[in-house]
Amino acid sequence: MSHPEHSVPSPSPDAVPVRVQSLGSGSAGNAFLIQRGERTLMVDCGVGIRTMQAEMRRFGTNPKALDGLLITHEHGDHIRTLHRVMRPDLPVIATIGTSDMAGVSRAQLLPFERDRPVEFAGFTIWALRVRHDAIEPCGFLIETPEARITILTDLGSWQETLAAPVAASDLVVLEANHDEQMLWRGPYPAHLKRRVASPVGHLSNEVCGTSLAQAMRDAAAGTPVWLAHLSDTNNRPAVAEATVSAALHAEGVDLDVLALPRREPGPVWTAPALGPGIGRTPFAPKAAAPPPGGPVPAGPGEQLFQRSLFD
Repeated sequence: MSHPEHSVPSPSPDAVPVRVQSLGSGSAGNAFLIQRGERTLMVDCGVGIRTMQAEMRRFGTNPKALDGLLITHEHGDHIRTLHRVMRPDLPVIATIGTSDMAGVSRAQLLPFERDRPVEFAGFTIWALRVRHDAIEPCGFLIETPEARITILTDLGSWQETLAAPVAASDLVVLEANHDEQMLWRGPYPAHLKRRVASPVGHLSNEVCGTSLAQAMRDAAAGTPVWLAHLSDTNNRPAVAEATVSAALHAEGVDLDVLALPRREPGPVWTAPALGPGIGRTPFAPKAAAPPPGGPVPAGPGEQLFQRSLFD
């Protein structure tokens, strides 16, 4: 199977190549490969082991040779193949709440500390707070001297704290789960519609587009955005791309928007060369201002951020 690749300049002589690939993005399974030189990370491991093995061979590696595993949260479509990937010496990068729910040994966990990234194998990894109906979910900003990649696959609502990492990124992966009209007019039972549309459910095409338009006003033209976790029932790739692109164009923002395949590997992105001796300035998050009226209370049944990382 052939896969499209973004056309980018050849790396400078002293640059380390950085590549990213989606192995599948949807309710059937989610996983991303991020490779810098000889080092390979996987973000989530919800796709089948055969898909992993086949695509990792194209990267010159295999699941048992992973340098590290990042887990966004404990839902099955993000950890379905965990038992096939884990080995006693594999470092796992996740929140404590997620790692406990996924059954990861604390001995293998590289935990986050408040307002601090995890430095590992040439990567600097920031946990990004998201609202989703899991114990302690997060997204990730993954940076190297050559590139920044933000991955936000499951979030029920946009938060302003996500704007800075998204704006700073060379590749953005953001959920565009459903078309709002398709969801409310579709076949899901009422309770499931409410769950998907809730502040801890999944991000709609419409909210994805308006959020990107605000966060990326000053982004370089053509910055790639991959739309993730599209619903089989309540979305279509062309609908998601058109809705997000329309919101961007309305604000004069020009991004390269692509809906990721749900059940098969997607494109490969290669970080553009920065030139000899040039590297990214390390990301420095700003302290978030408290929302008007104080913190937003958790809704009925929400189990948000029960650990201490974000609160």
